[in-house]
This record gives sequence, C-alpha cells and structure tokens, in this order.
Amino acid sequence: MYLKSGSFVSVIHLTGQKINIYIMRLVLIAIALCYGLLLGQQDEFVGSKICSNCHLTEYDSWLESTHAKAGGKPTADRILAPFDGVKIEIKNGWFIPYKKNNRYFFRAQENGFPEKKYEVVGVVGGGFLYGGGTQTYFGFFPDGTMRLLPFDYHPGNRTWFFESNDLSGWVPVNKKISPRQMSEWPPNRVIGAIEEQQNCQQCHGSQIVTSFTISKGAYTTNFTELSINCESCHGPGKEHVSLMQYGKTIVKGYTGISSLTTLSKEEGVNVCSQCHALKDMIRPGYLPGMDFENYFSTKFSMLGNNPYYPDGRVRAFGYQQNHVFSDCYINGSMTCVDCHNPHSNSYQDINRNPLKGRFDNGQCTSCHISISLDISNHTFHNENSLGSQCTSCHMPFQQHRAVGDYLKFARADHTISIPRPDLDEKFGITNACVQCHSDLSNKDISNQIMKWYGKLKPLNKLESALVSFLDGKNSMGDLVNLIGDNSDPSPQLFAGLATAYMSDHANRYNDLLIKKLKNLSTSNDLDIKSVSLAYLDLLSEYENKLPQYLINILSKSGKDQGKIRSRWSTALAYKAQELSSQQNFSESIKLYNKSLTIWPNNQKARKGLAAIYLLTDDYSNAVMTYGEVVKINKADWNGWSGLANSQARNGQFNIALEAYMKSLEINTHNASAHLGIGDILYKMKNYNLAEQHLARAIELDPEIVEGYIFLAAVKVKQNDYKNASLFLSRGLILNPDHAIGKIMKRELTNIE
Repeated sequence: MYLKSGSFVSVIHLTGQKINIYIMRLVLIAIALCYGLLLGQQDEFVGSKICSNCHLTEYDSWLESTHAKAGGKPTADRILAPFDGVKIEIKNGWFIPYKKNNRYFFRAQENGFPEKKYEVVGVVGGGFLYGGGTQTYFGFFPDGTMRLLPFDYHPGNRTWFFESNDLSGWVPVNKKISPRQMSEWPPNRVIGAIEEQQNCQQCHGSQIVTSFTISKGAYTTNFTELSINCESCHGPGKEHVSLMQYGKTIVKGYTGISSLTTLSKEEGVNVCSQCHALKDMIRPGYLPGMDFENYFSTKFSMLGNNPYYPDGRVRAFGYQQNHVFSDCYINGSMTCVDCHNPHSNSYQDINRNPLKGRFDNGQCTSCHISISLDISNHTFHNENSLGSQCTSCHMPFQQHRAVGDYLKFARADHTISIPRPDLDEKFGITNACVQCHSDLSNKDISNQIMKWYGKLKPLNKLESALVSFLDGKNSMGDLVNLIGDNSDPSPQLFAGLATAYMSDHANRYNDLLIKKLKNLSTSNDLDIKSVSLAYLDLLSEYENKLPQYLINILSKSGKDQGKIRSRWSTALAYKAQELSSQQNFSESIKLYNKSLTIWPNNQKARKGLAAIYLLTDDYSNAVMTYGEVVKINKADWNGWSGLANSQARNGQFNIALEAYMKSLEINTHNASAHLGIGDILYKMKNYNLAEQHLARAIELDPEIVEGYIFLAAVKVKQNDYKNASLFLSRGLILNPDHAIGKIMKRELTNIE
C-alpha cells in the first residue's frame, strides 16, 4: 500500500482491492441524469414578472405584498440591521457587521479559534409581521450550500439576536451569551430540503432546489428568487405562457396551469401548507405543482414531541396550519383565502370583499351574520371596544414558547378557540381575557364567563382523551380512548392515534384497540391510514391473522400504495428511533427491519438500523447493513462513510480506507471521511498524512470535536506540544467533558 497527498485527498491503492470504476461511473451518470431531470423541472418556472403581461392587476397587488417583499439580494433598501462596522462583544467572542463596496459582511471569532468571514448573499424577512418580525441573513459555503448565518436582527427591538441551543429561545446580543449557546454557530442549517443535513426546507424563497452535483463533488443551490412568487402557489407557468400567446379566443379549457379556485378545502390548505405548516419530509425533490403528499406530511410532526396542545394550539413553535383544528375548518369550509387575499396579503371576507385590516370583524360576521346584528349582545363589551373584536377573544396573539420571552414573536391563534380559563391555566397559556384584564384572577374570569355564557361547549372527545392521557391516566382504557373513528375530525384523530402509537404503552394488546385500528386503516386520510397500519404491524405478533389483513388493505390502496408504504415505513422508523433513545435496542432493531420490509428503499431507516448495530458493537451487522445502503445507491457518500466507520471499528483498516476514499471521490467536502482516514492513518503511525486529513476535517466542519482531539494526539507524536495544546483546548471548548481529551490535558500538563 502506498499513499500520496494532494489537495488533502490521499490517493489510495490497495493491492487486490480494485474499485470497479466502470460501474461507479454508470451509477454517477444515472444520478447526474436524475439531477438534470430535477433542474429540467425547475426550468418550467418563468418568474413573476412575465405574469404581469396579462395579469397586471394581480401582479401589482402582489408587488406590494409581504410575499413579494419576503426576501432577496442584500440591498440598502432591504437591509434593516446596522452594518456599521461596530464591533459587538459577546462572551468568549465578538462579531462585526459591516458594508464594503455595497456588499454586506460579518467578521466573527470565538475565542481560541480562527477568525471567520461571511458574506451576505441573501436576506429573508423585513419585520413585516404584526406580532414581531425578524430579518435573517444567508451566505454561500464552499460545499455549495447556502446557509443561515447565526446573526439575526429584530427590527421591533432594534437588536441583533441569536437562536439559542439551551431552551432559552431567541436571545438579544449581550456579553453573557457565548457562541457555544448559539444553535447556528458555526452556520449549519441550509436552505432547501435535503435529507442529510439540518435545513429550512423550501419556504424562504421560490422553487428552491438544493441537491448534490456529482460532477462538482459538492451541492448546487438553485432558486428562482428569495421572494414568494406567483408560481409558488400556482405551479410552473412555462406551458401556460406558451399556450396563452395564442389568445383567450383560441385557447379553451386546458390552459397549462391549474386553477386554484376549483380546489377542495383540503387541497387549498395544502397550497399554503407548503410553507405555513410544520411538515415532515417523506422524500426530497418537491417543487410547486407536484403532488404535495408524495413529498411531505403535515401531520407526522405530531409523532414524538407533539408541537401542539391537545386542542391544536401551538405548544412550542408552529405556523398557521393548525387552523385545521378549528370548528370553522372542520364543520365549515374555511380555507386560508377566506380571510387572506392571496395576492395582496391583505384581509378579505368569505365573499372576497376587502376589509380594513386584520381586526375587522367582517372576517367572522360574513359567516356568523346573526352576531353582527348586535355585536354587544354576544361580547358583553362596548361595540367599539377591543372586547368586541372577534379576534381578541377567539384569535388572541400568543408568544411562541420556543422563542422565549426576550423578543416579541406572537402569532394569532388560528385554532379560533373560545376562552377556557381553566384549560389555559393547565396548559400555561395566557388567557385571552387576561390580555386585557390583567387584574382579574383565573377564578374571576371563569365565573364571569359562566355568568354570561353558561356551561362552555365541551372539548372534542379526542381532545379530552388526550388531556387525560397526558395527565398520566394511561390504563388500557385510556389508551383505547385515544383512538377515534373515521367520523372524527382528522387532525384530532391523528393527534390521538400518534400519541397512543408513540407512547410507552403502545404494544399492549387489546381486542377493542385492534378493532379501532382496523377501522382507521380504511381511512381516506393517508397519514391516519398509514400510522394505523404501522400500529397494527407493531401488534402483529399478538394475532397471526394481522399480517394478511395488512397485505389485503395495502392491495386495495391503488395509486396511493406508494405514499402509504413510505408513510407506514417512516412511522415504524420513528418508533424504532424512540425505542433506541430509550436503549431498547432489540425492539428498535425489530421495528427498523419491519420498516425496511414495507419500504426497502427507506435509506434513513436502513442507516438508523446500521447506527443501532454500531451502538451495540455488532460490527458485522453494521458492515452488512451499510453495505446494503451503498449497494442501493453507490453515490451515497454518507453511506460509504458509515460503511468505512463500521469496517474500521471491526479492525478492517485497509478496506475501510478504500470505502472512505470512495466517499471522498463522490463528495470532496465530506469531513467525516477525512476524520476517519486521519484516525486510521494515526493508528498506522503515518502521522504526517494523518495530520493533513484531520486538518481538512476541522476546516470543513469546525464543530467536529474528535478532529481536534486526534490532531492533538498527532502533534504529541510529532513532539509539537505547543500545537497539541492548542488543538486540544479547541476540542475541549467544544466538549469540556470529552473523556480522552481530559486525560490528554492532564498528560500534556505533566509534559509541559
């Protein structure tokens, strides 16, 4: 074996271990073609400006909307923060926002680490939102991604702030917060929906596609614009523009673009849910106009740590999609555009009549006409007071808890709730009445509401069951009560089902539970159907007829079978991951294997399974499972790194080096591969080459703790104790409790 160094990527030749370059090239060409197809689909979008040729009224209306002004390039009229070159001190570091030649930059440094410089290439947000808006900045990175920079600005408070990683929420800049407390330091969250990295999905711009480009060995980030354009809602317009050049007198019927006016309420909500919803990605590659449910689920966020309270109100952080919990949606036909003009983002009633603003009662009284005849008779407040504004009681602004209390970020409650003082107190929510009458106790408010309105309308039965279950009442009967039937509203139905499925008591067998789950397995709602099938799969060991039942249900799913299988498999993987976190590895392995039986191409589940094998020191199965990952997708650089790591831990250093190099041939920016190679070379006592790979690893990923620790070990072997101490101290800043690092520190102290 010999190794040569070049651009930090060592070329490794192993006698008897030849890479099948021909097959690899075929695979890479196939993936490149898939990427080209995606970019080809992106070419079907023409941008908003061309729409003005025929739809000038709508275009001019959109041009003044918050969608049109949502983001873009950094310009003097868009930037709200002071890029004035003033150095801002924080704990253990500093940053400087500054402007040079009409370009915007940040210089920043964490004490003990090299200084960093980031150029702002994109701006999102303009402080437009009534409840508190912000402005965020993005930069391009060497791996081709566009990432959220850690320095945000709050125009309302006129302050820089950071998103914390210690449950403090959004924290204004001060000398008590350090880079270690910033969730985005160093920048790690990318724009665009990719599976292998934390991301902002595709909400902060139009037609964002971030994907790996084989020919570059890096990512490519493409988007039409960072505003929210016409095609974000209407879908691709190229064919429509081409057809309509012949004029309306010739073109009849099909116009090359979908009409949004004919959508059902569910389809209409999905248009807005592309951005205004917490959603889980089933698979990447979505663009507006595609089948939304083939790529995302807006209910799967309720698996695990449910972001909503039992009645649908936001528990931590969320968007407006939770209006699907409201009676206005469930028992009425209310969609987003019944209150919001989609072009101007101004307010309108259900008949599309424009309203004065967000607090205009016309949003509600255009449906609830009888109340409008004598508003005070309903509100018991003066007609012209805040107490007679419908939104004051039914859509009060609530500060999102994940944001914290330092900065204003309140959003109107889109569940359109009624004041329930006792329930609000139980949840820790500021009651609507208290927002005006802060001098009144909870008991005072409850008594007054009872006096005015009598006994309150009861919660939905599934909401009540969920409240009870979360209170600790988790008998078999309580668990079964969480499971509704197909006549129940789908949001509440899924919330109960998800809670039961993810609970520690999920694997209890009960005939009534099985009966209810079988009923839900016939639901027309893909998410409910899929999770009920996953739940039945979980319980299939108790009843030998269940596997055949599951197959029969799936066989009747027609064109939705693929969507159901992917969701079913994903739900099993969620449960497996939860069991793994509880160190119940044997059950976790069982569910991951079930997940892969349902959807053999679920690579996230397969990698999760391989990770469990590594955790339990089952290296042979880890090698086999990662081998399956790269067999399915030979261009999966993460898979090659995982395979190499498993082989190295199994003592197979030579073939591990080959697998790491395959990973680097695909993605030259893969820090974990450089780290793995450096570790192996260190064990082989090739310290000079080990140093180069480890240095490259921490250059690519400054948060990779082991890179600093291993590099310090290399420096010790080279008798360079000064730099050994430097790298070791950086590693211990990142993880002060690193066991090997602490031992090395004591030894270095003795040497010095």
